[in-house]
Amino acid sequence: MTNSSLRRGLLTAAVLTIPGFALAQAPATTRPATPPVASPPATTVTTPTPAASARRASQIIGANIINDENRGVGEVHDLMVDTAGGATIAVLSVGGFLGIGERYVAIPLSELRWNNDRERWMLPGATVDSLKARPAFTYPERR
Repeated sequence: MTNSSLRRGLLTAAVLTIPGFALAQAPATTRPATPPVASPPATTVTTPTPAASARRASQIIGANIINDENRGVGEVHDLMVDTAGGATIAVLSVGGFLGIGERYVAIPLSELRWNNDRERWMLPGATVDSLKARPAFTYPERR
């Protein structure tokens, strides 16, 4: 036996006798069987699928609104969603230039129409003057 193989053998014997490196496993303990827990009845949750005509709010807010004559009449500044399930309101910015002199008016979102040909939101029959004649919209106090 060479010197290095003797050392290897002694090292292996030393490692196997150190308590932390013991290779033997503790005997398996048996636990009493527990009855399976009854799972709640399965409920079917369906995820609503938006219609092909659906648009994201981020695609509506900031959109320029045109009328039947393809003239700009305002821009969607915000959407107000009723927490009680009422109608969603589009807040339009009308008039003004670069935010100076603009006026906010509220219209039901259902009045806006998507024009596929122009790929724009329309408010049929609207003019800047007719929108300015509507009551001014002011935001409710924050809660």
